Amino acid sequence: MPLLALLLLVPLLAEITVFIVVGRWIGVLATLVLFVAIGIIGSLLLKRQGMRALREMQAALARGEPPAEPVAHAALLVLAALLLIFPGFLSDLMALPLLLPPVRRMLIRWLGVQAKRRGGFTVWPGGRGPGGQGTVIDADYTEVKPEGGRDPSLPKIEESRWRGPDDGDGQRRS
Repeated sequence: MPLLALLLLVPLLAEITVFIVVGRWIGVLATLVLFVAIGIIGSLLLKRQGMRALREMQAALARGEPPAEPVAHAALLVLAALLLIFPGFLSDLMALPLLLPPVRRMLIRWLGVQAKRRGGFTVWPGGRGPGGQGTVIDADYTEVKPEGGRDPSLPKIEESRWRGPDDGDGQRRS
């Protein structure tokens, strides 16, 4: 528990320290205006890029391509927007590189290499397995309850066309 508290406390204290230093350097009012402006920019970025990413993912799926890259770009842009919204200049500095497409591409490539090294992952468009064919089971069902809490409108288990291991004739089948 003390390690977790330390991990949460150190960034918080660093953000407060930077806030005080910037406030002394450019003034309290300018610091507050900058703080609010960056939060608004982060909110707008989150809204705009979220919708754009959704369109790119839909376009990739319409072309029959896996939407992995648009999803990764969207996730990094959302992270950047959240870091901008989060109060603090250090978090804003961490967000700035994520706003640059070349940095995102490089990070996505690196994450892909790390994922493959650790066992990888596979994306099948449309939820289909290897070979492009998914298993579809089309079925109708009727609820059958055991004798104890029986609903008279439902059929009895004995009347079911799906019999147990003995198929209703008393002899077990293997």
